[in-house]
Amino acid sequence: MRSRMGGGGKPSSGTAELRAQMGAFLRGEGDSRALVEAVRGAELLLPLLGEGAVWTADSDDIRWLFAFTGTREMHTFLQQKWEAAEPGELPAELARYARYVAVNGEELLHELLPAWVGRDRVPMGVVVDVSSESRAFLPPVSGIVPDRIALDKQSVTDGEVVAS
Repeated sequence: MRSRMGGGGKPSSGTAELRAQMGAFLRGEGDSRALVEAVRGAELLLPLLGEGAVWTADSDDIRWLFAFTGTREMHTFLQQKWEAAEPGELPAELARYARYVAVNGEELLHELLPAWVGRDRVPMGVVVDVSSESRAFLPPVSGIVPDRIALDKQSVTDGEVVAS
């Protein structure tokens, strides 16, 4: 996992393919397997909060990790969050710059998510470019994440994620 601040530049070919697949879904022409493969081959940016925690949100018992295909998409999201936040709710440095890590989608889905799910005991999916019209949701199900953390292969008992 590489850590970067700022940045920009031309997207990698993997990121360009992911954006193309997301656009295909927006047009109603998407293929879910191709989308997941494109995520695995792309470099994604994960914005960091405070002490290096990745930015997530909980909804319907699933924790969603925010990942972005580029700095422009990430900054759009951060600007919206900053404008909607209550005073003191977000770290002050977000007004000046964004810290983030760049990760390969394969590493994110198959190494980082399982580690975070194991630590937090909360099912976790990924939403790519959440502020974009062509955003993509990757729920924690088999075929996207490893079976050991996939909701369709597990159950939650007393707040703990356990294998079915």
